[in-house]
Amino acid sequence: MLKPKRNDLSSKFKVNEEINFHGNVRIVGEGIESKIVSIEEARRIAENMELDLVLINPNATEPVLKICNYEKMLYEMKRAAKKNKQSAKPVKEIQLRTNIADHDLHTKISKAREFLEDGSRVRVVLTMKGRELVRREESKKPILKFVVLLDDIAVPESVPRDDGNRCSVILKKK
Repeated sequence: MLKPKRNDLSSKFKVNEEINFHGNVRIVGEGIESKIVSIEEARRIAENMELDLVLINPNATEPVLKICNYEKMLYEMKRAAKKNKQSAKPVKEIQLRTNIADHDLHTKISKAREFLEDGSRVRVVLTMKGRELVRREESKKPILKFVVLLDDIAVPESVPRDDGNRCSVILKKK
């Protein structure tokens, strides 16, 4: 059994001798039937299998310990986190004003189309000032037109949401 190196991910778990429970615990792991045993017996089983004892859930009625290769478990968790991080695309933001010209709107629509085809989600934000705030429904026309012109490639996640002087909607690829 190895004394594991401490890093940001490994600080979440207590391993082997760091576990200081008294009484019964539940052990789990590959090739091990889930059962409730004393902490001493759990340590003995892990030692016989030449694996580590890792505290998974200390808050259960019987704390859950996993018998596994700790280094391998950390490696798999890091790999999964890295994969999730790579697959998460950022949300791109496009800003509109209520009095935007048609050509400018179409330019922003073509840019949004590029973002959507790359797999990103697009947040369209309409900013209103002064009298535009009083005529909210009329001021929302550019954002609604934007959504309608992109309906062949994108769908809104929800209806346009008002946030003070801003109105926003998030579009995702169909």
